[in-house]
Amino acid sequence: MGIGLIALIGWGGISGFFGYIFALIMIGFGYWLWRTSDTTLKRVCSGLVMLAGAALIIFWLPKFISLLLSGALIYIGWILVRIGQSQGYRYWK
Repeated sequence: MGIGLIALIGWGGISGFFGYIFALIMIGFGYWLWRTSDTTLKRVCSGLVMLAGAALIIFWLPKFISLLLSGALIYIGWILVRIGQSQGYRYWK
């Protein structure tokens, strides 16, 4: 679990998570602007916002993978701790 927590902070998993949230907000806002636009300039600007959001998602892909890996390490560590606690409790009876 400790390695997973260090990886979460060290590999940039937290910053990647917030980067993905920001990119998804950009894509959602661009799509909303595209649907409500009445001029060509608004359509071009909304297309650029959606393109920038997609570029951020591609740019933050390694950070997202590190977020998944560190989450998996934390989960596996938690399972191992729980198994160790339950077996240790049986031996103390």
